[in-house]
Amino acid sequence: MKILIRPLCILVGALALSFLVAKVVLVPIGQWYEMNRAQSESDLSQAFVVALAVQALCVIAGGWLGDLAFRKWRHKQLGRQQRP
Repeated sequence: MKILIRPLCILVGALALSFLVAKVVLVPIGQWYEMNRAQSESDLSQAFVVALAVQALCVIAGGWLGDLAFRKWRHKQLGRQQRP
């Protein structure tokens, strides 16, 4: 069971950060850019590629944060077991 918790934490962290950044940052900026700055389909395509790159970075960072949270949780669990 413990072997499944680490990948689950990594997956949850990656998806959570990716979803949060998409909804809070990328969607509003994308809508603003489309309405105010984009002049052609090429501009929108470039903005889409940048958004995908940011999304990929967020997945990596979220996975790292999920792993970090798991390691801290595991360290805390081991500390409790060692105390008399």
